[in-house]
Amino acid sequence: MKVIEVSGSPREIGCLTGEALREEIRHHLALFPPKVDSAIWSQRFPRFLETLKTHLPAVLAEIEGTAAGADLPLDTIFQLNLPMYANELVVDEGCTNIAFNGGTDGPLWGKNNDGLAKDECRPACARVVHRSDAIPTVCFTFCGMVATTDGMNAEGVAVGHSSVGSVFQQSDDFVPIRLWAYECLMQSRTTSEFVRRLSQIPTRGKGYSHVCVDADGAMCSIEAPCPIMQVRKPEPEARHINCVNSYQLPTLADADRRTESGKCNAKARQRFLEHNLSDLSDYSLADMKGILRDHGQPSICRHGGTEDSYTEYSMIGMTQSKRVLFADGNPCQNTYQEIHL
Repeated sequence: MKVIEVSGSPREIGCLTGEALREEIRHHLALFPPKVDSAIWSQRFPRFLETLKTHLPAVLAEIEGTAAGADLPLDTIFQLNLPMYANELVVDEGCTNIAFNGGTDGPLWGKNNDGLAKDECRPACARVVHRSDAIPTVCFTFCGMVATTDGMNAEGVAVGHSSVGSVFQQSDDFVPIRLWAYECLMQSRTTSEFVRRLSQIPTRGKGYSHVCVDADGAMCSIEAPCPIMQVRKPEPEARHINCVNSYQLPTLADADRRTESGKCNAKARQRFLEHNLSDLSDYSLADMKGILRDHGQPSICRHGGTEDSYTEYSMIGMTQSKRVLFADGNPCQNTYQEIHL
């Protein structure tokens, strides 16, 4: 995984990103070219563009800069970043997110990011962004995409997501949730502020479950079958919360687009986490690594096989020390590297 550090205005950050990841973006496009009908794109794009101009002008400038820096057509980078079919069927990859509160290493966020085709993994990167009008932030994403809603800022707010799906109708006038969450993270100093910002306007996208935790230990899960968004709080006295590839609020139980097997696997991981996290005593960094490396049934560190899902990379946000750890590939086989904010 390539780590880049960029600073300046949104346009400058985009240009530097495009230049630094030029080959990786091209590799991404070669593996997964956007499947967009040109006539439909031409018809719908003006509404997408107007939405970005109104709500996310800085992100729009960054996308434009990325295309320029990578020397690629602007439409190509837009198509990587804008969901055309927002409530598409979700494939059965199995990302797992965990937050700890009050442990010996302070509040922590941990995630294994999982995909399906091991031989065709999208090239990922960590972008450390110092934007002139925002909080410094590290975000983990695929090369050419601004963000995938995984990262932490220098105030110690950490957010991770799991794909779930949405059965609800969405509008092209709604803001893409991944881009909106990226902007919200760069402007938020607490979990409550992030939730407040994220829920201000209707969003569009595949539909996600998130965890969020800050340096003071405030944590929650944000369940977002776009455009609906609801907050799930930890159980009373609980020192942990998780999200997997299903909605855990009863009112949203059928708001997903998972296959039956994918939903069963997600629910099994949820039960495993609830049982095993409750048995922890320290809620330490070592505990977090242990869970992310677990090979139980179902497995959190995933190697394919009967579950047909592979862990592409693993992340841990240490909210009080402002450090982010990441392991490229399976965390059971690779050493975590460190990024300081």
